[in-house]
Amino acid sequence: MAGIGFRLDRIAREDGLGGIASAAIHGAVISSGPWLMTACAIFLLQQWTRTVMLPADHVIVQTSLVYAFGISTVITAPLAMIVTRLASDRLYLGERDAIPSILMVALVFATLAALIAGNMLFGFAGAMRPDQFLLATAILTLFAQIWIASPFLHATWRHRPIFLAYISGIAMTTIALFLIRPTAPEAVLAAIAAGLIVTLALMIAAIREDFPGHPLWQFSGFTRTPGMIALGAAGLTNALAIWIDKWLLWWAPGSVQAVGALRVNPINDQASFLGLLTMIPGLTLILVTTETRFDRAFADLMTQCMGTANRHRIEKARRKIGRTIRLDLRLLMVEQAILASFCWVLAPEIVRLLDLNARGIFGFRLTALGVVFHLVAIQMSIILSYYDLSGRIVAIWGSFLIASAITTLLFRNIGFAGFGFGYLVGAVTAASLAVALVAQATGNLTYLLFVGNNPAVVGNARFWP
Repeated sequence: MAGIGFRLDRIAREDGLGGIASAAIHGAVISSGPWLMTACAIFLLQQWTRTVMLPADHVIVQTSLVYAFGISTVITAPLAMIVTRLASDRLYLGERDAIPSILMVALVFATLAALIAGNMLFGFAGAMRPDQFLLATAILTLFAQIWIASPFLHATWRHRPIFLAYISGIAMTTIALFLIRPTAPEAVLAAIAAGLIVTLALMIAAIREDFPGHPLWQFSGFTRTPGMIALGAAGLTNALAIWIDKWLLWWAPGSVQAVGALRVNPINDQASFLGLLTMIPGLTLILVTTETRFDRAFADLMTQCMGTANRHRIEKARRKIGRTIRLDLRLLMVEQAILASFCWVLAPEIVRLLDLNARGIFGFRLTALGVVFHLVAIQMSIILSYYDLSGRIVAIWGSFLIASAITTLLFRNIGFAGFGFGYLVGAVTAASLAVALVAQATGNLTYLLFVGNNPAVVGNARFWP
């Protein structure tokens, strides 16, 4: 993504105010466009099912989507981290023919994990009817495959196929619902599954266009991926940290038993999802500005280390990295804090305009505030990935997960006034630890590059210092 950021940064610097606006729009679309389209589609679908379906049938559809969306992100997160790193290494080495094989293996494992999760959730826990169970499991599986395929399209720097795939899938579902006007939950689930099939098929076709090599079953490459355990653990803890407070609040006051043993918390689910959407400007800033500036500073340090520079010049380049990190961190926090302040003040009006439950105001406000610190943790994790310190990334998201879980358990019985508080505490904890770890690593960066994190000296142990 840094390469994309360089292009947008050049547009912003060279084309004046119009270039800044263009870079911001493109950055938002690239970093969060599919997520935003999915969020809007789910919200509109929810409003539609609420008006045309019986309450019990509406709950079946919404519960299936919530569980399919959430669980698919968690079960694919470790695999997505590993295959993204593996594919990046192959692209760096010019081995483009290996990409189809990596994608095929990843899709197979994602499918197996999704089928197991679907059977446990919709078959055993939900005790759904066979047709509904099969459709809900299919949706979960298709979501999982889409999460795996998406990063491969970013490798080509061609983003139109991504948006075409998402728009076509949404259009397919919309047309099916408009023409058939189903009221049975299985018919609605079938229309959603059809749209996801279209999205996935178009994504795979675009990937095959850029990587036309013949796929082979080559699992051995996964076991040779450096730091595979660290990468997988980082992805898993990251995904769990985001979802843990939502899951725990499914058993809090205000939650409902939706389908079988499956529970949801409609008030918090809507409020937290809306609050997380405020992350989009921050993600755009990271893509367009902060990551590109850090990438330049880090590349300059590596050039000094690999050349004939003396210790004074290397230390000067290291101090420049520290200044860049501080500048970008301040910029990100100020920008996102302003947005969080607007959301805090305008929360009642936003909730009213979207026709949401007014008790979700607390969850929306606290989630929007937590996003400020969540983005700090993301930015610091990106820096640690440059340093090849995956173990510290695991520690960051592990602290987020533990702090969020403990706080949510302590405050969940106070009702809707405590919604979002666990997420906020987890984000603050993760951001604080992330800043401390990055500061320590940056201050000790010269030693890490030459000794402490040098693969020629410490091997794969470098991922955990």
